[in-house]
Amino acid sequence: MAFHSDRRDFLRQAALAGTGLGAAALGAWPGRAAAAGTVNWLAWGGHVEPQGIKSFFDSSGIRVNHIGMSGNAETFAKLKLSGTAQYDLFEADGLWPLRYMQEGMIEPVDMDSIPNVAKHLHPEFKKIPALQSGGKSLIVPWGWNPTVLIYNKAKVGTPPTSYEALIDPKYKGRIGFSDQHEFMWPVAAMLLGYAEPFKMNKAQLGKARDMLIRIKRNAPTISKGWNEQMRLYVDETVWIGLSSPGRALTIQAAGGPAMGHANPKEGYYGWIDGDMLVKGAANRDSALAWINHIHSPEYVATNFKRLQRGTANRGGMELLKQQGLGDMVKANLMDQPEVALKMRLIEAPPNQDEYAAAWNEVLAA
Repeated sequence: MAFHSDRRDFLRQAALAGTGLGAAALGAWPGRAAAAGTVNWLAWGGHVEPQGIKSFFDSSGIRVNHIGMSGNAETFAKLKLSGTAQYDLFEADGLWPLRYMQEGMIEPVDMDSIPNVAKHLHPEFKKIPALQSGGKSLIVPWGWNPTVLIYNKAKVGTPPTSYEALIDPKYKGRIGFSDQHEFMWPVAAMLLGYAEPFKMNKAQLGKARDMLIRIKRNAPTISKGWNEQMRLYVDETVWIGLSSPGRALTIQAAGGPAMGHANPKEGYYGWIDGDMLVKGAANRDSALAWINHIHSPEYVATNFKRLQRGTANRGGMELLKQQGLGDMVKANLMDQPEVALKMRLIEAPPNQDEYAAAWNEVLAA
């Protein structure tokens, strides 16, 4: 049976839970009662820290039911078809929250009402104009990164300055090509001089498809996920590809060659991901308490040691530096949140079916 307690009892339970992810993350929750219950969280597996889920339950009595999700387009299509009633929170990248808001699937969040978010989030992530509605945020930002060129310093020599390196015949068999179509379309569009990579018409999309096929034919394989990509860089099968700047350090740490990263002259896209609150969520208060929990510096630091990418959480970044991980912080641009505001964000194409069909043609070519 669910039980209810006032704020004093809630904080007492948090204190009894001891130190670590649980007690530190809960903090004060002004004006909000805590209740035993469930949070149904549709999220990428990389954001999950099992010990953090356990400590949250130990402290609050609230269970977090994590349901794994795939890409933005796939998740949106699934939720559009089946509805959102079975979830309280789900995640997205870039400007995809706008699509969810347009469809009435989410409700904006007052981030200043969530203690750990108000205290620890980088100010730059609190008021992203494109992700605001009525003074509230469509998403509570979590991680971010620009997608740029990374390269093997010994094999490539001169740092590549353009996406044209990906179609250069001298690098045949040495180009990284991943199954992350959202980051491949902008490359093709920018090489073709198209200003709107996610608003291409059918003719433009056909030319972009052909451009991606050219890049694919310069690659030894289509990699599925980062672990597979990293192996190709470590064993020096692949010399140049697209990734976040911090991946260069990750490759070297895994025993690979010295790597560099370069911003292509055509520009670059990136992503900011995070959690969205389902409109009419059955477990709304518990969901907001969970967001508060994961935005503690302790949870953030634990998670981003594994994620190795930019964090939107200043408190977590500072804790990583205190733990002697300043090089990791710098390599992943965690101390440069202003970069996140300069990159263009991936978004949902209005003609998503045409994009999906064109991508399938790329894979099949």
